[in-house]
Amino acid sequence: MTKDLAVVLDCGATNIRAIIIDKTGKVIAKYAVNNNSRPDPINEEYTIWDLDEIIDKLSYCSQKVIELVDHKRIASIGISTFGVDGAFVDENGELISPVISWKCARTISVLNNIDTYFSKQDLLMKTGVGSFSFNTINKLIWYKENQEETINTAKYWLFISSLIGHQLTGEFYTDHTMAGTSQLCKLVSQDFDDEILNKIGLSRDLFPKMKYAGEQVGLLHAKGAQLLGLPENIPVKSIGHDTQFALFGAGVDLKNAVLSSGTWEILMVQAKEVYLKPELEQYGITVEFDPAKGFYNIGLQWMASANIEWVKNTFYSDLPEDKVYQVMIEDAMNSNLTEDIYSPKLQPDQDINISAQLTSSRGDIFKSCMQSISDQLKKAVSILEEVSNFKVDQITVVGGGAKNAYWNQLKANKTGLRIQTIQEKETTVLGASFFLFEESSEVIRENYKYDFSSFTPEELEVNA
Repeated sequence: MTKDLAVVLDCGATNIRAIIIDKTGKVIAKYAVNNNSRPDPINEEYTIWDLDEIIDKLSYCSQKVIELVDHKRIASIGISTFGVDGAFVDENGELISPVISWKCARTISVLNNIDTYFSKQDLLMKTGVGSFSFNTINKLIWYKENQEETINTAKYWLFISSLIGHQLTGEFYTDHTMAGTSQLCKLVSQDFDDEILNKIGLSRDLFPKMKYAGEQVGLLHAKGAQLLGLPENIPVKSIGHDTQFALFGAGVDLKNAVLSSGTWEILMVQAKEVYLKPELEQYGITVEFDPAKGFYNIGLQWMASANIEWVKNTFYSDLPEDKVYQVMIEDAMNSNLTEDIYSPKLQPDQDINISAQLTSSRGDIFKSCMQSISDQLKKAVSILEEVSNFKVDQITVVGGGAKNAYWNQLKANKTGLRIQTIQEKETTVLGASFFLFEESSEVIRENYKYDFSSFTPEELEVNA
C-alpha cells in the first residue's frame, strides 16, 4: 500500500494538535486541545511546561485522528514545537529539571547581566541569534548560577521536540532547527560552539547527536505506539522549530521573503550567506538554521498589530467589534493625510507618540499608523537584503495581517514589491509534511498548488 500520509504532532504555545496530511498537502484529519504553561512549584513567579500533560494531550489528539485513516498508509511521524525550551534528563530520559517556558521571568536578569560572560554583540556575531531573555543560553546560565548540581548530574539537555521524540522512540537526539534557536551554536558550522559552552561551564556531550530535517531519529516503540494509537516501527523523523517549517511551507526561497504578520511582524528570508554587523544587534535581528542543510533564515521583528489595537481601543471604542475594522479602514482610505503623525511602538521598551493637529481625524491617525508600520517593513527589507546579499523580489504575508487588504496594499506601495497572501492556514504543518515522505522536500513543495492573492505597488482600488 502507498505510504501517502504523514502524522504531524504540533506542540504550540497555545494549542497542541495532531494532524494527518497527505503527500499533496491536503489535511485529512486534525484534532486540537489547548496548551497551558504552569507556575513552577519551586517559585510561582516562574513559568514551566508540564511535559506529562503535553504527552497526554498529544496522545489524546493522535488517537482522535488516527482512527479515521488506514494506519498502513502512514509514512512517518514528525514533531514540531516552539523553539529554545527544553530540560535536563538522566540516562533513562527522565526529567531532572522542569521545562522552563520561554514566558518565564527567571531569565530576564540573566540577559541583563550577560556581559559577565559575553557581550551581546559578540554573541550576535558568533551565533547569529538576537538577544532575547528566553534564549536557551540564558536558561543554562541560570542553572549554572542557581542549580549547578542539576548540570553535573545530567546525561543530556533535550529540546522539547526531542523530549517528545524520546517518549516515542527511546532515542536521544537534537533537532537541528531547534539548536539554531539556542544562541549556543556557531553560525558558520551550524553546530554547538565549544568556546561558548566552555565559558558557561558546559560539555558538548550534554547535547546528543544532531538530526536534520527529514532525517529518521528512530522507530515508534511499543510505549510510543500505545500513546499514539498506532502500530510499532513507524519512522519518526526530525522536524523541530515550528517557525522554520512555517516559512518553508509558505514558500520561502532565495528571492521570496515571508512576513508573519500579527501582534508582532517577523520578516524572514532564506539565505546561503550571512553578513552580520555588530551594530545590527540594536534592531533585534536574528539568524536561525533553515530546514535545508547549510542554509539560514534571517529575520527582523517589530510590534505591528499591537499598534492597530491601540488605535482601535483609543479612538474607535464606540464601535462594535464586528464593524470596527471596516470603519477604521474606510476612514483611513478617505483621509487626505500627507505627513505621518503617528510614531509606532516597534519594541516593548518604546512608546507611541502622536503629533496630531486639532484638525486631525481618527482616520488620519489610523492611516499614519498603518503607513508607519509599513515604513518599518521597507527598512527591514533593506537590512535583510544587506545581511543576506540578495535582492527580495516579493513578500508572502501569513498570519492575521494577511486578511487586511488595505494594509497589504500599503506594504506593496511602501516597499515597491509584490505582496502576496497565502490562503493556506496550516503552513507549519504543510512545511513539516514536505520532509516526512521519501521524495525530496523541494520536489514535494514544487508540486504543491498554492493559492495566492496578490497586491502590486500603486494599485488604487483596494478591497477592504
